[in-house]
Amino acid sequence: MMRITVIVTLLLSVWADVTPPVEGNFFSRQIETQEQKDGKSGAPAAASNVLGSEAQVGSVITFHDGVVYAKLVNNNRIPLVGYGVGNINHELVKGMVSSAIQDTKKIVMIDTAHASKNEHLVAEGIVKGVEKMSYKKKKTEIHVVTKVWYTHLGYERTKLSIQESLESLRPALDHDKVNLKLHVLLHWPRCYGNVPWMDCENEEQKLPDHVKAAGPDPSLDPDNAWKQSWKALEDMYLSDEYPIASIGLSNFHLKEIEQVEAFAQIHPHVIQMNLWSLLYDAHLIDYCHKHRIHVQAYNIVQGTISQPDQAPRAMRHLEKVANELSDEVGESLSPVQVILAWLIQHGVSVIPRTTNVLRLEENSAVALLNVPAFSDHQVETVAHAVEAYLSGDDLDDIHVSVTFHAVSKDVVLYWMGHDGDETSEIGIELLRVGDTFDETTYPGHKFRAYDAQNKDIWTEHDISANYGDHVHIEL
Repeated sequence: MMRITVIVTLLLSVWADVTPPVEGNFFSRQIETQEQKDGKSGAPAAASNVLGSEAQVGSVITFHDGVVYAKLVNNNRIPLVGYGVGNINHELVKGMVSSAIQDTKKIVMIDTAHASKNEHLVAEGIVKGVEKMSYKKKKTEIHVVTKVWYTHLGYERTKLSIQESLESLRPALDHDKVNLKLHVLLHWPRCYGNVPWMDCENEEQKLPDHVKAAGPDPSLDPDNAWKQSWKALEDMYLSDEYPIASIGLSNFHLKEIEQVEAFAQIHPHVIQMNLWSLLYDAHLIDYCHKHRIHVQAYNIVQGTISQPDQAPRAMRHLEKVANELSDEVGESLSPVQVILAWLIQHGVSVIPRTTNVLRLEENSAVALLNVPAFSDHQVETVAHAVEAYLSGDDLDDIHVSVTFHAVSKDVVLYWMGHDGDETSEIGIELLRVGDTFDETTYPGHKFRAYDAQNKDIWTEHDISANYGDHVHIEL
């Protein structure tokens, strides 16, 4: 329990060491944008009504054209809601990216990697998407996050990787309706021989000759290859020749990130990590806060509720929070949206991956920015639920509480199971007139009250309430 308390405290104090804490979620902050100076608001219409969270958000958050951004330490900005295309089928990339950037979704950050070999498809998707929005007079700002694979570590290999990425993205970079912002990360600090899916020797052997000629095999000097790569990132970032908005790291341990201080001109602007590190590596998160390094989280859905059997009771807690927030906003919200909104309301960028257009819409910036601010209790509930998925240590169960009241006659109460499965009919209680009986159950379960004198006379009662609700049923 102490570990979760620390985790929640960290999430509630994102960037608190850098800027004054602010009551409410990022929607309730005073947003300074050009639109506001002109008397207009860059925030969504619902944003002004989203108040009440006690979470303290310290990162500088701005709205522009209905998109929410985090301000990086170099004064550039990066969206809080993105779309990951790293491992999806190449045939789907162009269409999904085009759909993502439309005004109905406003997902203007695409996350990929040089090793995914789909950067050219990302560019084609961006071009296709902006050309669908021909009604726009201004350029559409699109952010692309790409990464240098561990086979390309070392100064010259890293430069080559970035140059190839830029060439692949050229159609979008040169398009007159696209303002493309490129963020480049080192994907891994090295190839690990003890990681089953990392095939270090074979990957090196299969590299094209021009890559091998660019620089030595990084596995020959794994402690320094990534440092040379960082110097290449710095040089390209500082050069006017390359349109790079920020540089950063992915899947790096704290000990390696701390080494950057000893040799680097520039500290990382962005760090990408999986959900496990975000929740369990408190020292890494604290380091990011102190140095104003923006955090992006990946493997959010895959690491949690895509495995419902891992923690079924935690899912019911997430559904309860989703139902509470749905009541506030007046539309149905899913547990996935709850987890994603929980992160972005604490200044953490999310890059969920999907090949389903409906899921893309559910996970979009438009949808997630309409999720109401979480209460402190809801923040803690989600933190505990996510931790339950990651640890396999499920939460205590949560139910619907039902009070049955025999008002006019004696009845015999039966539980009919889920969805009225009469084969599982189980007698529960005889209630005399005036008696009450308290039971705990789940949404979707059914009960039948038989007349105590004549079993041919009965009434059926569906439990349509949400987890955590209490309902009163008169029999």
